[in-house]
Amino acid sequence: MKIKEIKAKSCMTKSKLTDYVINPCVGCQHGCKYCYAVFMERFMNIKEDWGDFVYVKINYPELLKKEIKKNKPGNVFISSVTDCYSPIEGKYKLTRKILEIFADSPESKKFTFEILTKSALVKRDFDLIKKLNVDLGMTINCLDEKFSRVVEPFASPPKLRVEALKEAKKLGIKVFGFISPVFPGFTDLEKIFKELKFCDYVWVECLNIKKSTLDRLLSALKENFPEKLKEFENILHNYEEYYLQIKKEARRLEKKYNLKIKNIVVH
Repeated sequence: MKIKEIKAKSCMTKSKLTDYVINPCVGCQHGCKYCYAVFMERFMNIKEDWGDFVYVKINYPELLKKEIKKNKPGNVFISSVTDCYSPIEGKYKLTRKILEIFADSPESKKFTFEILTKSALVKRDFDLIKKLNVDLGMTINCLDEKFSRVVEPFASPPKLRVEALKEAKKLGIKVFGFISPVFPGFTDLEKIFKELKFCDYVWVECLNIKKSTLDRLLSALKENFPEKLKEFENILHNYEEYYLQIKKEARRLEKKYNLKIKNIVVH
C-alpha cells in the first residue's frame, strides 16, 4: 500500500451530487471490487491500481477553517470518492479534525451533513457527530461475510456495520442504510430490509456496469464464485429487466417493513 501526503487546493468542493463534498483522501484502503471511484486514477494520472494507494490531504483542516466562514449554507457529503473511515484515518484522524472544526464553529449551523462509510471506526467520532446535523449511513449490500470479504476485502464485516448503526440510533443520530450495489444472485433484499428496519430510511442502488468498474468485479467473482457467474453475467444483457425487478421488490419491502426508500438509483 502506497501512502503519500499531499496538499489540496480546497476542502469543501461544490458538487453535482449535493452542495459540497469533502474527501480527505484520494484512493481508499477498502479495495472494493465494485468501486466506481476508480476513475480517479485517470483523472489524477495515478499509476497504482485502485486499492493500492492512498494520498492523504494533510492540509484539509487549515483549508476548512477558512472555507467554513465564506461558504454559503448547504449540505456537506463526507465522502463521495473515498471512505473517510478507512484504516488510514486511525493514524491521521483527518475526518475527526474536520468534524471538530465544524462542531466548534458557530458557522456549523449553516450546514447539514451526510457521512457514508463501510467502517465501524466511525463509532470513535459519535461524540462529535451527535453535535452536528448528521445523517449517518453504512453501505450494506450483502450480509454474507464470505462474499463481503471478496468484494470489500478491507471494510468492516457487515455485522459490525449494522451494530454501529444501531449504536448511533440509540444515541439519537439519524441513520440510513445504503444498499449498494444490489448484486444479482448475492444480495438478498428481504434479509437486508429486515436487518435495517430500525433505520430512518434506505437508499437502493443498482449495479454500475461501466467497464472500468465491471472488469475488476467479474474477475473477483470468477475466481471465488464461478458457479454463480453465469447468472450474474445474464444481468449485463438484461439490465432493464434487472432494474425493474429490483424496483418492484424494493417497493414491496418498503411497505412490508415500513422502511422509507429515499431513492432507487439506476446507472
